[in-house]
Amino acid sequence: MKTDVSFWNYTRLSAFRGRPRDAVAEWEKLGINVGFSFRYDPNEDSRDEMIALIEECERRNMKLIVYDARIYSPPEGFDEREYAARVSEAAEDFGKFPAVAGFYLGDEPTKAQFGRYRKALKILSDVTDRQGFMNFSWCDAHLKDFSGREEYADYLTSFAEETGLKLISNDRYSCLHARDYEPGFRETGTDKYFADLNLFRKVASACGARFWTSLCAVGHWMYRTPDETDIRWQINTALAHGAEGIQWFFLYQHRFADDYYTYPVDIYGEKSEVYGYISRHCRILNDHTAKELGNARFSRVWHTGKSYGGTPLLARGDAEVFVYSDHGQSGILSEFAEGEKKRYLLVNSDQKYAELFYIERPEGKYHIWLPAGGAHVVSRGQG
Repeated sequence: MKTDVSFWNYTRLSAFRGRPRDAVAEWEKLGINVGFSFRYDPNEDSRDEMIALIEECERRNMKLIVYDARIYSPPEGFDEREYAARVSEAAEDFGKFPAVAGFYLGDEPTKAQFGRYRKALKILSDVTDRQGFMNFSWCDAHLKDFSGREEYADYLTSFAEETGLKLISNDRYSCLHARDYEPGFRETGTDKYFADLNLFRKVASACGARFWTSLCAVGHWMYRTPDETDIRWQINTALAHGAEGIQWFFLYQHRFADDYYTYPVDIYGEKSEVYGYISRHCRILNDHTAKELGNARFSRVWHTGKSYGGTPLLARGDAEVFVYSDHGQSGILSEFAEGEKKRYLLVNSDQKYAELFYIERPEGKYHIWLPAGGAHVVSRGQG
């Protein structure tokens, strides 16, 4: 299997300091295989530069989500004929290139906004075979419209089936709560993170779509700037909960903001330590972990030690293997299937400490130390 690796991009095309090929080379070093274009406005940015970016992605065998102002976020009560004309222009400019996977359409819609996106997705599908990319998020603000996660999940499943969405993406960064601003704040944040992974994976599975999740690369608000452990932890817990793609929020600083902290690439083009962490662990993800899982696909997940987000606790007999930790720390065991053949992924879900895990399998028992957030594909077929 190969995990999609992408990112969010809010920088204007004309504001990027390098050439298009410099950007794509940078993405490749980060382990990115699905790029996200700089924001393009035909009235202010160069069409030739955008095409050069697309062609460079194609040369490096990379897909690209295009952020085109003509398509992004149609307003309430928009003129559908005028919008269709703008979509046609964008599709004519960029939709013919094989590297273009789709167009960025919208982010975190409220219930009142879903109607406009239904219309926009219908127009997009009538004009081009390139997909519309949308991101969703469950938050407490939705409670005025939905009774809870389950009702929201059913609503989103119907929306995806009706509009033909091929990708369900979500964001939730509460696993990086910086401290207990109130009692239990960090633990509650971790629980919400896993609950959302389970929710959006369920939606994607129900409507036959792929599942992506956004991971935090920039400290902001109550979320800490991620260190290397946080980057590794986010990647491997997402993979263990069935994410087929990850999307970093975000790479490039595009404005000054006092409530946002260290960026992978700052407004001067300088790279932080976070850039290196992402580069290292995204390449490890596809060069090692995903490669060892082969063509197997996610099927089930259990937690050990402590359950987060409603994930079932592992019991003996649940899977072909059983795992437990030496010092009681929490872990994750995920089953991936390829026909009748099963593969298992073990993750140390503690955010601070390494742990010794024992692995029982038909071929015999062994043990392994894993760092916080570390992942191990359970070996099979050997004594």
